[in-house]
Amino acid sequence: MNTAVHDALPPEAVSLIPASPHPMPIRAPAGAWGLVVIAVRTTHSAGAPVRLIGDGPPPDPAHTDIADLMAGVWLPSPPPAALCTGDVVVRLHAPDNGDPALADVEILAAMQGQWHSVGTSTSVDARWPHTIALSALLHMRWLADAAFSDAQWVTLTSSSIPALLTRKFGLDRESAGRAPRRVPDALADLVTARLLEVGERLVWNGHTVTVGEHGVVHPGPDALTASTVTAHANHVSKCTVNGWHLWRRASDSRLLADLRAELTTR
Repeated sequence: MNTAVHDALPPEAVSLIPASPHPMPIRAPAGAWGLVVIAVRTTHSAGAPVRLIGDGPPPDPAHTDIADLMAGVWLPSPPPAALCTGDVVVRLHAPDNGDPALADVEILAAMQGQWHSVGTSTSVDARWPHTIALSALLHMRWLADAAFSDAQWVTLTSSSIPALLTRKFGLDRESAGRAPRRVPDALADLVTARLLEVGERLVWNGHTVTVGEHGVVHPGPDALTASTVTAHANHVSKCTVNGWHLWRRASDSRLLADLRAELTTR
């Protein structure tokens, strides 16, 4: 297994795959609401996420290692979903029969300003991370890709760029006017709250991005090359991750997730 991403996770991360020396949690620890997934990587054994007619049966996660990496961070309470768009959280519930060795594993995703339950696996044993790995990955990736698309449109339709697109490529201003005005996550809010500044650098695992306007980050000097904190972390890590729990403000090494949490107290 490539351990580069695993070794670059924050110290508060809980390693589910590969398992830590501690027993796999079947219930959330006292005072925890849920576990936000910050990294997941499936194996070839997981197969295709969409199965077609004629494909064999999906692998049984009870006997097949679906993932070779999964890690998360315990959250004490549900954070505001509007600030956490794209986050995927796992909650462990007692099953109906009360068996302490089993759990109902619920997956929630922060979308459109709310926490949405997107699936529950019932009565799963300690191999539950393999059971939910593919679902967690697909939701994280889909939300990251959607935010990346917004970042591209925000950049292409901001300031003087719409006039350039109209003049050089014949794109109409009406279409540009319908584009999103900012990426729907909390980076722009951090700039508004003066917890970050446009032009400030963020660092993680030897990589650097620059905070741009409207909630985007720029991996390089080209103002048209825009991404998001999660989409670019996915790109450089070749893994599915949550960039908010990876990138740090270069000036003082504060984690973006910690800065985002400050917004709830303002």
